[in-house]
Amino acid sequence: MNKNDARVRYTQYVLKESFFKLLKKKPVNKITVKEVCELSGLNRSTFYSHYSDCFALMEAIEDELLYDFEKALAGIKDYNVDDLIAGIYAMIDRNEGACRALILNGGSSMIVYKMIENARARSIELWKKLVPKANDVELEMLYTHLSNGLMNVVVQGYDKYSREEITAFVNKMVRGSLREL
Repeated sequence: MNKNDARVRYTQYVLKESFFKLLKKKPVNKITVKEVCELSGLNRSTFYSHYSDCFALMEAIEDELLYDFEKALAGIKDYNVDDLIAGIYAMIDRNEGACRALILNGGSSMIVYKMIENARARSIELWKKLVPKANDVELEMLYTHLSNGLMNVVVQGYDKYSREEITAFVNKMVRGSLREL
C-alpha cells in the first residue's frame, strides 16, 4: 500500500474524520471499528488494511501531530516566543480536526506532554546561550515551568484568547522569568 496514493490518503482522511466525530461523543476505549466504518461509509476490511484497531488509528494521528509539531519547531533558530507560538498555531491550523479531538476539547493530555518532551533538549540548549549564568537545574525548572504554562495557555485559551493576546502574555512571562536568572 503506497501512502502517497491519493486513494490511500483519502481513505485514511475519511476514517480519521469519522473517528474525530466519535471522539467528541465518547472516549477512544468506547469507540468500535464498526462505528468508525459505519460513519465513514467504508467496510471493516478497508479499516483493517490501514489500522489494527481504534487505538492504532489514534496512535497514527498522534504520530502525525508530533511530526508536524517537530517540523514547526525546526524552523525556530533562536529563542523567539513569537516564532514559537506562530509555529504551534500553524501546526494546530493544519491539523485542526485532530487537535480539537485530541487536545483542545478536553482530550488526552499525553500528546501535549509528548510535545513538551520533544522540545525540551532543543529549548534548553537555546537558553544556555541566552542565559549563560543559569545552571542546568535552573534551566530544567525554567523549561518545565514555561513549557507547561505555554501549552496550557494555548490549549485552554485557543478559542478564548487571540493569538496576539497569548503571544504578548507569554513574551511578558518569558522575559520576566529569564530576567530573574
